[in-house]
Amino acid sequence: MPALDEVDRMIFEKISNLPDNNKREVLSFIEFLQIKQDKEFIDYVNEITLKAINDKKDGKKFISLNELQAEYNRI
Repeated sequence: MPALDEVDRMIFEKISNLPDNNKREVLSFIEFLQIKQDKEFIDYVNEITLKAINDKKDGKKFISLNELQAEYNRI
């Protein structure tokens, strides 16, 4: 598809001109877009959210973002 090739080229050119830290941000955003469409991830977030709501009601401590990410990576 020529139109897609043009879009790919434009994206590549724009990203190529960014500083490394911005390239990492772009990569993180792309990964976020891919992950947010993953049903297992959505189900996991919903499950953890419900647990957090219940924990808050029970006066329990919330887990840190690092712990949450480590737990998700074990799945």
